[in-house]
Amino acid sequence: MENLTTERIEIDGKDGPEEYLLKEEDHGDLVVYDIYRDDHYLLTLAKDGSILFMNFDADPRDKAIFRLSQLNQFIEKIQALC
Repeated sequence: MENLTTERIEIDGKDGPEEYLLKEEDHGDLVVYDIYRDDHYLLTLAKDGSILFMNFDADPRDKAIFRLSQLNQFIEKIQALC
Protein backbone atom coordinates (compact mmCIF):
# COMPACT_ATOMS: atom_id res chain seq x y z
CA MET A 1 0.00 0.00 0.00
CA GLU A 2 1.26 3.46 -0.92
CA ASN A 3 -0.16 6.72 0.39
CA LEU A 4 -0.61 9.04 -2.58
CA THR A 5 -2.21 12.24 -1.30
CA THR A 6 -3.93 13.59 1.77
CA GLU A 7 -6.13 16.64 1.65
CA ARG A 8 -8.74 18.41 3.71
CA ILE A 9 -12.11 18.92 2.08
CA GLU A 10 -15.29 20.66 3.14
CA ILE A 11 -18.68 19.08 2.62
CA ASP A 12 -21.98 20.87 3.13
CA GLY A 13 -23.63 19.29 6.14
CA LYS A 14 -26.95 19.75 7.87
CA ASP A 15 -25.56 22.53 10.07
CA GLY A 16 -23.18 24.08 7.52
CA PRO A 17 -19.77 23.11 6.12
CA GLU A 18 -17.91 20.26 7.79
CA GLU A 19 -14.24 19.42 7.33
CA TYR A 20 -13.01 15.92 6.49
CA LEU A 21 -9.66 14.37 5.66
CA LEU A 22 -9.44 12.44 2.38
CA LYS A 23 -6.53 10.01 2.04
CA GLU A 24 -5.80 8.55 -1.37
CA GLU A 25 -4.09 5.14 -1.19
CA ASP A 26 -2.82 2.84 -3.93
CA HIS A 27 -3.23 -0.84 -3.10
CA GLY A 28 -1.67 -2.02 -6.36
CA ASP A 29 -4.82 -3.21 -8.07
CA LEU A 30 -7.11 -0.49 -6.71
CA VAL A 31 -6.85 3.16 -5.67
CA VAL A 32 -9.10 3.91 -2.70
CA TYR A 33 -10.06 6.96 -0.68
CA ASP A 34 -10.29 6.73 3.10
CA ILE A 35 -12.38 9.44 4.75
CA TYR A 36 -11.75 10.66 8.29
CA ARG A 37 -13.33 13.25 10.54
CA ASP A 38 -11.46 14.46 13.61
CA ASP A 39 -8.99 11.57 13.10
CA HIS A 40 -11.81 8.99 13.23
CA TYR A 41 -12.02 6.63 10.27
CA LEU A 42 -15.47 6.69 8.65
CA LEU A 43 -15.46 4.93 5.28
CA THR A 44 -13.56 3.89 2.17
CA LEU A 45 -14.66 4.76 -1.37
CA ALA A 46 -13.33 3.63 -4.76
CA LYS A 47 -12.68 6.10 -7.60
CA ASP A 48 -16.02 5.25 -9.17
CA GLY A 49 -17.86 6.05 -5.93
CA SER A 50 -18.37 2.47 -4.81
CA ILE A 51 -18.53 2.11 -1.06
CA LEU A 52 -15.94 -0.45 -0.04
CA PHE A 53 -16.26 -0.21 3.73
CA MET A 54 -18.29 1.78 6.26
CA ASN A 55 -17.44 2.14 9.93
CA PHE A 56 -20.83 1.47 11.50
CA ASP A 57 -19.24 1.83 14.95
CA ALA A 58 -18.57 5.52 14.28
CA ASP A 59 -19.97 8.20 16.54
CA PRO A 60 -23.63 8.93 15.71
CA ARG A 61 -22.80 12.53 14.69
CA ASP A 62 -20.22 11.19 12.22
CA LYS A 63 -22.72 8.79 10.66
CA ALA A 64 -24.37 11.70 8.86
CA ILE A 65 -21.74 11.15 6.17
CA PHE A 66 -23.50 7.90 5.25
CA ARG A 67 -26.48 9.86 3.88
CA LEU A 68 -26.65 9.80 0.10
CA SER A 69 -26.61 13.60 -0.18
CA GLN A 70 -23.28 13.81 1.63
CA LEU A 71 -21.78 10.74 -0.07
CA ASN A 72 -22.54 12.30 -3.45
CA GLN A 73 -20.49 15.37 -2.49
CA PHE A 74 -17.51 13.13 -1.69
CA ILE A 75 -17.91 11.19 -4.93
CA GLU A 76 -17.99 14.43 -6.94
CA LYS A 77 -14.81 15.67 -5.25
CA ILE A 78 -13.04 12.34 -5.79
CA GLN A 79 -13.99 12.23 -9.46
CA ALA A 80 -12.75 15.82 -9.86
CA LEU A 81 -9.35 14.69 -8.55
CA CYS A 82 -9.01 11.98 -11.19
